[in-house]
Amino acid sequence: MIRGLKIVMIVWAALGILFGLGFIFFPSQLGDMMGYEKGPASTLYILESFGISIIVGSVFIIIAAVRDPLKHIMWVQYAILTALLSLAAALYSFIRGFVTFQQVGVDIILFAVFAAAFLALYPYRAAKQ
Repeated sequence: MIRGLKIVMIVWAALGILFGLGFIFFPSQLGDMMGYEKGPASTLYILESFGISIIVGSVFIIIAAVRDPLKHIMWVQYAILTALLSLAAALYSFIRGFVTFQQVGVDIILFAVFAAAFLALYPYRAAKQ
């Protein structure tokens, strides 16, 4: 079970690093690809800052996965909470009509799959000790 958790953490974090780099170096192209309208230039700065924070969290998730998820259980919990809150935000934005399913459908599916995988592989008994 711990091995599966490590794999899910590393895949989750690797995707986070890729998206973070995309937000830093290609924010306009990423927005175009996802179907978002061009906003003010300041939006690019916000996306770049968001990309940095995704990368930082992802790096620490990889470190925790490689070393020992049980010893670094807070990073496992961080990954779970990030997946759940990201799923909630994407669903909320879709339900309220801020975005279309075409824009956030892949996000909703990925966040749901990773949240389910994290919750299924979370070492409940070992984390209590």
